[in-house]
Amino acid sequence: MPERLLTIPEAAKVLAVPESWLRERVRLRRVPHRRLGKHVRFSTADLEQIVERAAQQVSPGRRSAHGWPTR
Repeated sequence: MPERLLTIPEAAKVLAVPESWLRERVRLRRVPHRRLGKHVRFSTADLEQIVERAAQQVSPGRRSAHGWPTR
């Protein structure tokens, strides 16, 4: 049996992000996803890549007094 693919609401819940955030990233083609006709779906591998890419976007830099990176 093939892997179960997740809908946008299901994937957003797994990633703990707002659906609107995920929909916007899909619209801009910034996150891996599958299209089945007009339907957008996510595999487990897609979700893992989204998390991995998010982790890679954090750059080691100077930190402010609040712990946030400075530019």
